[in-house]
Amino acid sequence: MLSWLTRKSASASLLGGAVRDDGICLLTRKGELVQMDGWRRSEWAELAKKAGPARLQWVLTDPLYQIHAVDRPKVEESELAAALPFAVKDLVNLPIERIHLDYFQLAVQPSGSDKLQVVVADKQHLARLAKAQDDAGFNAGLITIEELALVNLLPVHARPQMLLWHRPNQPLKLLIGTEGQLLLSRHIRGFNQLDLLSESELEQGLVDALILELQRSIDYLDRQLHQPAIAGITLVLPLPQQQILHRLLESQLEVPIFAMTTDEHPVDHWLAHGAALERADEASS
Repeated sequence: MLSWLTRKSASASLLGGAVRDDGICLLTRKGELVQMDGWRRSEWAELAKKAGPARLQWVLTDPLYQIHAVDRPKVEESELAAALPFAVKDLVNLPIERIHLDYFQLAVQPSGSDKLQVVVADKQHLARLAKAQDDAGFNAGLITIEELALVNLLPVHARPQMLLWHRPNQPLKLLIGTEGQLLLSRHIRGFNQLDLLSESELEQGLVDALILELQRSIDYLDRQLHQPAIAGITLVLPLPQQQILHRLLESQLEVPIFAMTTDEHPVDHWLAHGAALERADEASS
């Protein structure tokens, strides 16, 4: 994905982290999620002492990136990277000189479709991240996005798997993947404040609305992508709501439901872990 591949060291450990608009969190080799608000140099120096020599791989969190599905420009492969900024410039609120992008294709597309998933991030924000980790003595690895980091966490199965995740003040998101490949991803409307919803609010109609949205994605998987039925649903949600939805979904859906979030392993823990699993040979460029 959005690579800032610079110095490499065979002796450096590979660590994953998540980048927010107000700071970062890093999963150390001991499994500790270190939270850091802001971008002060002293904090990065302290982080380097705690983490030791390491190569860092990051997942950008919403809203630090956007994904836009665009028709593949009719240019040679060698000219594709240069053509894509012009294909998305009217879709993003960044001047073209600040657009940093990469792209990938979904593992399966509807018949007759040839779309690219173009990921756009702010070049200035990425440059700040690159400088901060470089000044602290870290080696730079890949930068990926939530959808591609979390698909790495899905159980290995011959059939596709679904995953739902949510971070405060962000949309509830859904992805379906198989064998480490993304088949589809989307936002589910009406659940931006999922982390604030009570059990009674979820039980009084909202869970029915959620199940309807899940079924729409399952139908799309079948009718448009001609894939087999999902084998299970993984939840990476704020813990109180995850416990409620685990019970409600398990009672109404005929697939296994796996809950990943715990007190020790919050949502950002799994994002950071997924970032560490991303491999350079899986990136599009």
